[in-house]
Amino acid sequence: AEAERLFGVAAAPGGAHPGGGTCNALLSLGDRVYLEIIAPDPNQDLAGTFGERIAGLEGCGLITWAAAASGLTALAERAASLELTARGPAPTERRTPGGDLLSWELLFLGGHRFPGLVPFFIDWLETPHPATTNPLAGQYRSLEIRTPDAAGLNGLLSGLGMSMIAEEADTVDITAVIETDSGEVRLDKAPGTDGWTL
Repeated sequence: AEAERLFGVAAAPGGAHPGGGTCNALLSLGDRVYLEIIAPDPNQDLAGTFGERIAGLEGCGLITWAAAASGLTALAERAASLELTARGPAPTERRTPGGDLLSWELLFLGGHRFPGLVPFFIDWLETPHPATTNPLAGQYRSLEIRTPDAAGLNGLLSGLGMSMIAEEADTVDITAVIETDSGEVRLDKAPGTDGWTL
C-alpha cells in the first residue's frame, strides 16, 4: 500500500519464501533494476525467521540492496582474498502465484563492518529478470550510501570490483532515488534496521 501511494502503481505479488517467513511483491524500476517489497508471510510460522524480524519494524524502508553478478563462486573466492566470509552461492527458488518455478543463486558476504551497505549478490541464471516481468513504477536514478567510514566502505567495494562511491556522513543511511511520472521518490533506510544482516 505504501509503495502504491509513493509510485501510483500497484506492485505485482511475487510469492512466498518457504522457511524464511516472508513473501514479496515486485516493481520494475527500469533496465535491470527492480524493487522487492518483502513482508511477513501470514501463511508461515514466523518464529525465528527473517519474517519475524520484519514484522517487528515500525515503518517501511530499505533494508539492503542487491547487485547482479555472474560467476558467484569466483566472486566468493575474491571475497575470501579480502578476508570476508561468504555464504553461498546458494540455489534459491520460489513459485509464482501462477505456479511457475523461478530459480536463481544468491551470495551473502560477512566479516565486514558495513551491514546493509555491502550488497548481496544475485545471479538470475535462466530466470527472466524481474525488471522485465513486473509493473513499471519509475526509473532508477541512483543509490546514495552514507557512512562515517566512507573510505573503508569504498575500499571494500573496490576490492569486490564495484565502483559504488559511499559518502562521508555522521550516521549510516542508504537512499534509492527513483524518477516517477509525478516526481522524484526517495526511499530511505528502514528505521530500526541498523546492524541488520541477511
